[in-house]
Amino acid sequence: MNLRRLFPLQQMRERRRALASYLTLDGGRTLILAAIAFALMSLLTLAQTGRSATLGQELAELEVQRAVLLRERGELMLQLAEAQAFRGIADRAAADGLRPATRDQLRYIDLSDVDPTSIPLVTP
Repeated sequence: MNLRRLFPLQQMRERRRALASYLTLDGGRTLILAAIAFALMSLLTLAQTGRSATLGQELAELEVQRAVLLRERGELMLQLAEAQAFRGIADRAAADGLRPATRDQLRYIDLSDVDPTSIPLVTP
């Protein structure tokens, strides 16, 4: 006759008592658990510190790059202003052999009363 089948409640009580003994922590197990928790928290702190240092370095590099680009933008704006200056344009035109138009060479056309759709388009 199998006694285990006759007393299932008693068997469950014994199993519950055995499980409780596995879960109780004595001094050594508590110390090991605390050391593992401390090691995990240290790893987390180390990972966060490394990430923040990396982000700080990337931020510093981006600030340097921004300063270089702003300086380059300023230089290009200065070149554009110099290229668009009237004196510079006049000097380049004179160097190319051009001269200002005289009053008798100027022609003005009044198109205020002309329909723009009637003007034929010239294709090159």
